[in-house]
Parts: sequence; C-alpha cells; structure tokens
Amino acid sequence: EEPTGAAVPEGWRPYTNAAGRFRLAVPKGWQATKNPDRDSVSLRGPGTPGTLIVEWTVPDIPWQDPVRHWIGLEREIRAKGEFRQYTRLGITPTDYLGVRAADWEFTRSREGQLIHVINRGFHTADGRPYAIYWETPQSRWEQDRHYFETFTKTFRPR
Repeated sequence: EEPTGAAVPEGWRPYTNAAGRFRLAVPKGWQATKNPDRDSVSLRGPGTPGTLIVEWTVPDIPWQDPVRHWIGLEREIRAKGEFRQYTRLGITPTDYLGVRAADWEFTRSREGQLIHVINRGFHTADGRPYAIYWETPQSRWEQDRHYFETFTKTFRPR
C-alpha cells in the first residue's frame, strides 16, 4: 500500500478507475457501473440501499471556488425544478487532500422516498475536478454515514 492512501478496511477491497484516474476502497461485492452519458461511475452493492457516484466531468464553466460552484449548481437545479421537495442542509467549505473542497448536503424526494445526499466537490492540484456523491434513504442516514467517511478517507487521484 502506498503511504499516501488510507488502509483498506476489513471486508472492503481496492477499486481503481483508469478513466477517472482515481482509486478508493469499496465494500466487497460492490459493482461499478459507468454512466454512458457522463464521466462518472456508480458503485453499489450489498449492505446498504445507498449509492456512491464519483464524477470527473470537466464542467462547461470552469470553477475555482467549490462553495460557489455548488451554490450555482443548486440555483440551476432549483430553477429547472429537477429535485422534488429539495431541502439544503448545508454547503460547507472543507480542506480535503490538501486542496479546497466543499460538501453539499441535502435531502430530496425521489419516487416517494426521502433520500439524503452529501456531495464533496474539489479540484486536484493539476486542476481535475471531482465530485464524490453519496446518497442513501433518509431513514438510513446515520447508519450509513460511515460509507461516505470511508470512501473519502480512501479516495486518491492517480
């Protein structure tokens, strides 16, 4: 294991994505599905109804400040009415892997179920944008929070 990466926890395995140029740990038995329309991959599997999405799309409008980026995206989504029963819980600046990042946390309704989302946005030192997005039903948020913690702790750009 390279000294930069956090250790892979018991019951998890390393996952590497060549196109996205990153690696992280995922629970054993989880499968990755490439989004055909975007530079992103969804990971899901046993243990939780939650989904991890890692996106590395270079946006049409380049951005520097991750907080302002999320506020702009939120405004766009609200204007289009894309999220039913959307509630912002916070857009919080954070330091991540030595770069500026922001966590956008919210709930919204999908197919009659309230889901809870946290989405961490940042650029690597070489300017590549990433979003590490975790969603799970609101009823499981506390129980499933450790998944997001482990994904972000083990995520490393390549």
